[in-house]
Amino acid sequence: MCARRGVDGAAPRPDVVADAHTALERDFARRCPMSVNLFARAIAALPGGVSHDSRHVAGPSLFVRKARGARKQDQDGNSYIDYWVGHGSLLLGHGRQEIVEAIHLAAQEATHPGACHEREVLWAEQIQAMVPTAERVRFTASGSESTALAVRLARGMTGKPVIVKFEGHFHGWLDHAVQGVDLPFDVPFSIGVPDTARSQTCVLPARNLKVVDELLCKRNDIAGIILEPTGASGGSVPIRPEFLRGLRELTTRYGVALIFDEVITGFRLAPGGAQERFAVLPDITCLAKILAGGMPGGAVCGTKAAFAAMEFTSDTKWNRTARVVQYGTYNANPVCAAAGTAMLRLVADGKAQQKAEDYADKLRAGLNTLFRQEDVPWAAYGFSSVFHILTADAPSALAIRDGHLDPADAEPPVLKMKGPLDGVLRRALQLEGVDLPPGRQAWISATHGNEELRDTLDSFQRAITRLRVLRCV
Repeated sequence: MCARRGVDGAAPRPDVVADAHTALERDFARRCPMSVNLFARAIAALPGGVSHDSRHVAGPSLFVRKARGARKQDQDGNSYIDYWVGHGSLLLGHGRQEIVEAIHLAAQEATHPGACHEREVLWAEQIQAMVPTAERVRFTASGSESTALAVRLARGMTGKPVIVKFEGHFHGWLDHAVQGVDLPFDVPFSIGVPDTARSQTCVLPARNLKVVDELLCKRNDIAGIILEPTGASGGSVPIRPEFLRGLRELTTRYGVALIFDEVITGFRLAPGGAQERFAVLPDITCLAKILAGGMPGGAVCGTKAAFAAMEFTSDTKWNRTARVVQYGTYNANPVCAAAGTAMLRLVADGKAQQKAEDYADKLRAGLNTLFRQEDVPWAAYGFSSVFHILTADAPSALAIRDGHLDPADAEPPVLKMKGPLDGVLRRALQLEGVDLPPGRQAWISATHGNEELRDTLDSFQRAITRLRVLRCV
């Protein structure tokens, strides 16, 4: 096999990639010595040196000191165009003045009153005004907690135990969600979860309504179906709206709750999220990220029927034995509620979503043009203001890049797999001033503009040149 990619798109040998990684890490150490030092300290204090598994890389992590708009600055003063944007939560970019002021005012008044407060009502009312199905809202502290509550509500609504999810779809890190996330799908992504807990989640291949219909017809223990409405990993394995409409019809027919995990798509695809964009109404919706304006916070919303088992009644026995119960010390924390309400009011007209989406269209087109010019078999694709880069499978990437293959028709394992070049590309981009998440998705804010677009394409070109010198492309 040749040392670098040939005309057949063959991946470089592992030893070539390893040598490239070593060289890039040397350059990173020279550029970011304070990040390297902080990572050495982090390793001694934090498992793996990180507080979130997706921030783990094969080398020292980047430590950021401050951020504004679409850019951030590391501990050494190096600037980066940011495509994390708070793991997708900062639709308005870093440091939006109205949100910062709302946080400041709320923190001065009360950080934790240990009581109900007006800000939680204002936050819930704003959600109701934007999300089509939000007849009731209950707050949580994170997206993972939101999906956990949604699962419990579905079980309470139907009296049945099993939840159906789809291969590759991510619904947080709690016990109900560890099945069928990463390849190989039959291996849970975490140990420490008993088989008895995992047995209550049934994993199906995505995009196949016939398989769903057969399962619901055969089994009477299904409480709900949960999915990311644009497809696995924020749409890296996309599904068509017709699949959502088919699920809505099937779940209605069989008396099963339909749960949209809109942690990523909520308020990003449209002010009312994916359910507004695709005109498909779930029973229960999971929210986080943009919901809380960059602060910690999540929510579950849905129909009155979905939340009926959560209401209190005058029957004390029913309240004790028949309710869906949820606690949470930080649910609707007033500081988070203030940030979230400010964010939602600012994006309620849909202009920020459209601006981010327009940028994403230009970025994907620009990257694909660059990949053709540089003769690298990669593809940029995605929906709305989320984008993905495929390097792992040259034939599929070339077909997607050149418009011969719709990503919704590509093989899911191909789109889900991580390629040998993903890690070195990410590090090369950091060295050229772009910070791209290590997974298969990245996010765009409304503060990304023409300057960021130009600089991003230039950074990609320089990163490709780096990898070419290192014989990776």
